[in-house]
Amino acid sequence: MSGSSRGTPVWKPISEELEHELFFVNGREVGDGVFLQIELGPKNKVGSSNFRVFLDSRDLGRSRFPVVMGLQNSGKFPGFNWLEIILFADVLEFDQGQVKVPESIDLNIIAALSEIVPSGGHLMVEYDSIRRKTTARALAAGVPPIITPLGSMMFSIGCGVAFKDWYISEGGREGPRKLQGFKAIDSHHENLRFGQSLDSIEDWMSSFRELDWDLQILIRPLADATVTLLRSKLEIPHGPIKRP
Repeated sequence: MSGSSRGTPVWKPISEELEHELFFVNGREVGDGVFLQIELGPKNKVGSSNFRVFLDSRDLGRSRFPVVMGLQNSGKFPGFNWLEIILFADVLEFDQGQVKVPESIDLNIIAALSEIVPSGGHLMVEYDSIRRKTTARALAAGVPPIITPLGSMMFSIGCGVAFKDWYISEGGREGPRKLQGFKAIDSHHENLRFGQSLDSIEDWMSSFRELDWDLQILIRPLADATVTLLRSKLEIPHGPIKRP
């Protein structure tokens, strides 16, 4: 267990908390020879668990600082079950120097953590970090969350049946700007929400040409892929997205 001075949180390996939900993903391989090492901190005033995640590499050793810091909560009702990624570091320090975290490992980290969120729960991921700056621009421009880079990632791992954009950036209790993605309660809920998502994307395409060119290049493939997948899930005939 790591020590602490007065007022400094005490962190301990999750291996000391075998019953905790996050124990399930501790040690998960998220890259070639790269594994998650999770530590727990004290719970906050409402009983949510502080946690942080380090990367442990066979070649580089353990990262000096966390790649992820967040909160996790469990409860009786679906809405009480959630996980929030408050901080994501896209560059990590190892003994041999700094290493940029690849997008594939970024995805695998979030996918692994999302596994502990049950049906009807939700995942929240910050988009104030450098890695998420394109998502921040896209959301500010009115792009539907599901076809932003972060939203598309969350949708791909089953946490995107619906979204809420927490865009308050003053800090304090609100924390960083974040995207909240929900898991479906059941198949009926999933189909209902997917239909709404499909309509929102196709309706929004009338505004697509108003985006900056670099955003158009990034968002267009995500929109096409998402519409194709949603139509497949809803058994709607394939065809081009509605054009302006």
